[in-house]
Amino acid sequence: MILEYVIALIVPFILAAVISRVSLNIWVGAIATLGIMMAAFNGPYQPLPVILLGVISGLSGTYAGYRWIRGISLTK
Repeated sequence: MILEYVIALIVPFILAAVISRVSLNIWVGAIATLGIMMAAFNGPYQPLPVILLGVISGLSGTYAGYRWIRGISLTK
């Protein structure tokens, strides 16, 4: 049970931040993270606290991804 909470806290944060950085778009990172969490981790059938913790972690990861790509310029 405690493992579910740890996974819900760490995995969405890392996914959202890394996918946002790789794609250079925070919306792609947020939507891809939501899709991965719902499909791979059986999201709709998890307890409500795990889902809420995952959502908060995903939003935090999206913000971290935004901060990470904020200074990157695609053109010189």
